[in-house]
Amino acid sequence: MQEQELLRRAQAFLQENKEAILQDLAALVAIPSVAGPPAPGAPFGPGPRQALDAALAIARRMGFEPHHHQGYMGWFDLPGRQKEHIATITHLDVVPAGEGWHFDPFCMERRGQWLIGRGTDDDKGALVYCMYLAKFLRESGVPLRYTLRTLMGCAEETGMRDVGPYLAAQPQPAFCLSSDALFPVCSGEKGLFEGEWTLPMPAGKVQRLQSGDASNMIPEQAVCWLREWDPTLLLPADLSVRAEGPLFRLTARGVGAHCAMPERGVSAAGLLLDFLLQNGLLSPGEQPAFALLQKLHRSFYGEGLGLACRDDIFGPLTCAGGILRVENGLARQNMNIRYPSATSSGSLTSALSALAKSAGGDFRLLSASAPFYIPPEDKVLQTLMKAYRDVTGSGAPAYAWGGGTYARCFRRAVSFGPGLPEDEEKPSCVGSCHGPDEGTNLATLDQSFSVYALAVYRLQNLTLAQLEGRPE
Repeated sequence: MQEQELLRRAQAFLQENKEAILQDLAALVAIPSVAGPPAPGAPFGPGPRQALDAALAIARRMGFEPHHHQGYMGWFDLPGRQKEHIATITHLDVVPAGEGWHFDPFCMERRGQWLIGRGTDDDKGALVYCMYLAKFLRESGVPLRYTLRTLMGCAEETGMRDVGPYLAAQPQPAFCLSSDALFPVCSGEKGLFEGEWTLPMPAGKVQRLQSGDASNMIPEQAVCWLREWDPTLLLPADLSVRAEGPLFRLTARGVGAHCAMPERGVSAAGLLLDFLLQNGLLSPGEQPAFALLQKLHRSFYGEGLGLACRDDIFGPLTCAGGILRVENGLARQNMNIRYPSATSSGSLTSALSALAKSAGGDFRLLSASAPFYIPPEDKVLQTLMKAYRDVTGSGAPAYAWGGGTYARCFRRAVSFGPGLPEDEEKPSCVGSCHGPDEGTNLATLDQSFSVYALAVYRLQNLTLAQLEGRPE
């Protein structure tokens, strides 16, 4: 089949299947697939398992034979002439809805070319399109040298703990495409580092404080309950106060964002901490812990903590506070760091442990994953870049970023779309991927379908050594 005919058929297929695609996506968005307590057959809770079952049912309806590994990850194959496989991978789990929505987060809303709902952008939209890509290639009779495996993960948002058990039972793909980023191709990802401070909090003026619902989100709301309040204080527009019984509830509203791009957000916890410290609302015993927390939230680049660094490939380190809880004499602060090759997880652990000790507390490392990078001159990356360029006409370069995707979990993998490299002008009703009113552009997904079809078609012409990054 000629490439132009392939692309023509891809767009015709989309039009014929658009309603089915939207119905399947709406059905998956309707499932609150947020991580929860593990159960038999549901290692990440009932929500992700329900979404996995729904996705497997869609694959079965398409005529594929779906599988899953003990509820960790699902997949189905479009067989090629060889047993070695190329994989696409997306994920079914989502972050908590959080506050600030103008729509039901689990009822997909369409506004023109925009689809709104938790998971539409991250990552159920891409997942459904990858499933239909396999259906298109089968129905079009495209000859495959390598098997195409469509992988569906269940724990991307909570440490990617689904990949290890899957790879313990299944072979590595020759190459894996993670559809959870931007075009044209992400050739590297910063290191991922997550940890937690536990700080002593003597009884004082703050009875309780809570901020954040997920470790990889900039908190949009922060709330504390104060034992006393000065009615003469002037509140900025992003703070409000009201009496709740004998206490005073002080609420800060920021802007939610993904921790990979913290500059797009405003930490509500940072707003709240600044106000408490600047207006004498803390007792002397509370101030050391709150002052340390303020250093974390004051900047997204780690300057206040002495962590700031950068390199020429990945750019600057980013550091954000996710979940914060103050109650029962303790402050627990989760932190999410995306770091370049200029530092290491060991250096970060030492620095954060020393800071915690200075406030009488402790630091606990929760997870760490080193940066990875594939040079843009790699044959597979060149193939992907050209497929994107030939479909879109864009000459955007490969990039490295702070996002953490499944690409870091496989021997040979990159992130490849479906978002565009240029920031799209979103209507006011559409939010970011981890924020309220999360949305995605249907036209962008449609274009990505052609890019994926052409890329997978061309990857079939590469040798196994080229796919696996080995000398010929």
